[in-house]
Amino acid sequence: MQINVTTDYAIRIVLYLAIQNKVTTSKDIAMAMGIPKSYIFKITNKLIAAGIIQRIVGAKGGFILDKRVEEISMYEIFKVMEATVKMNRYWEGDDYCKCFETQNCSLRKFYSMMQSSLENMLKATMIKDVLDINK
Repeated sequence: MQINVTTDYAIRIVLYLAIQNKVTTSKDIAMAMGIPKSYIFKITNKLIAAGIIQRIVGAKGGFILDKRVEEISMYEIFKVMEATVKMNRYWEGDDYCKCFETQNCSLRKFYSMMQSSLENMLKATMIKDVLDINK
């Protein structure tokens, strides 16, 4: 499993805005994070629509968090940026199972445990927690 580069950039943008704790321009974000400036707008538009960040318009405009770092979960960012947070097609809601034994499939049960663990970890991990890892 790989995290989409766009999701990685989105997390980095949110972390950078949290560290800056002030209105920050797309140029500053691009330079600090090594993200192409044109790509920042694609990502920030999704984060704005989700209510994670906000755009300040004007001469001193830029981006700022729209929530406190204790309120933004990694799961929330993943849900906004990824097409799915599901690790396997088993969990896409269509009861897909190659062995056709949906209720008794051992592999399905294993994937269920993995999926639950991943989602629980992402939901429990807030941006503040990520910022505090190196402290």
